[in-house]
This record gives sequence, C-alpha cells and structure tokens, in this order.
Amino acid sequence: MRDSMRDGFFHQQLQFTRSFKKKLNGELAEVGLFHSQWLVLYCIKKQQPVTLVDISNYLDVEKPTITRTVKRLREQELVEEAPSRDKREKRLRLTATGEENFERGKQIITRFETELLEGLSDSDIETTANTLQFLRKKLNGGD
Repeated sequence: MRDSMRDGFFHQQLQFTRSFKKKLNGELAEVGLFHSQWLVLYCIKKQQPVTLVDISNYLDVEKPTITRTVKRLREQELVEEAPSRDKREKRLRLTATGEENFERGKQIITRFETELLEGLSDSDIETTANTLQFLRKKLNGGD
C-alpha cells in the first residue's frame, strides 16, 4: 500500500464512523433513540438478563458511560431490573416498550445499512469486514 494510503487509513475510518453515527442518530430519532442507546438495547436483547459489567465488556465502553445510558433508558421505561437470585447482582431486561423500540430501531438500522452498502460488491464488503476484524483483534491483544 502506498504511504499516502497508509497515512490516511485510520483518519478515513474515524471520519466515516463520525458521519455514520451522526446520520444514524438522525434516523433513530424517529424512535427517540441515539445509536449508543440502541447498542445497549441490542446487547440487552441478545443477552438478557444482563449486568452492567456484561454490557460494558461487550461494547468495550467504560461502566460509568453504560450506567448513564441505562439510567436514560430506564427513564424512558425501555429497560427494567430482572429478578435475580443474587441481590448484589442487578440484571437488566427489556420492557415491552423496550422490545417494541428495539424492533423498530432494528428495522431503521437495517434499512439504513442496506442503502449505505448499495453499490458495493459482496467481495468488497467481506474484505472490509475482515480487515476491521483483524485490526480489532490486534487492538485487543491478539496476534
């Protein structure tokens, strides 16, 4: 790869991520969510009942950030505490409204991503996904 491409690789990725989140936040406003909130709903949906630590680890986000996000989701009545045998361990699950908003958000995101990927070949998408997975593994201490 040419040096100029290497120099701009991560800058391009960061610029894309910012633009992606900004546009997606605009789309998700339809259901009263931000991308970061939908990610927490996604994590809870896939692993419920789930702890704040589980969410933090899965999303690779600091626990205080997850705590604030969950507080807002509770205020919106999208998540609630699930019954647990261990009173020290608070587990979360989606409420009925949370389930509805998750599904509506999922539809919005699927449409948004599908439109964004139009014009890219499956091969290009696979190469990009493999590259991102390789780099993330390196960041997390893998080879």
